[in-house]
Amino acid sequence: MIRIEEAYQTLAEGTRYIYDWVYTNKEIAETWVRTELANAANTYQTLAQNVWQDILERTDDDNQLQICQATQLTRVNDALAFLAEANIARSQHLATFQGNVELWAGDHQRKMTQVEEELRKARNEIRRIATRIPLPGSP
Repeated sequence: MIRIEEAYQTLAEGTRYIYDWVYTNKEIAETWVRTELANAANTYQTLAQNVWQDILERTDDDNQLQICQATQLTRVNDALAFLAEANIARSQHLATFQGNVELWAGDHQRKMTQVEEELRKARNEIRRIATRIPLPGSP
């Protein structure tokens, strides 16, 4: 029971920590969120294992034991599904971010090309004007 209480407390505190960070609208890194969610999923799995181990140890009926084992397997699959969905969401977010970076880079490159062209035109105009202005001491 102590192991169950410790795992539950860790899960509750970790979840509250993530919630507080997101709720305060602080800027957080995607890798931090991914790591914290993976830790939460692992803690959930540990909690589930401890609970089911305790239930299985106290169950004498074979039929009831099979039901408990099936339920335990379902919970493990739930944790795996959560991690898979979190990974998909991360991949989608990363793709969106990469797309935004590529758009920014393209826009930046267009602006730089425009600035370089304007600079080239300005230099040519300065040269053209400079050739029309007589230098001191010239006839």
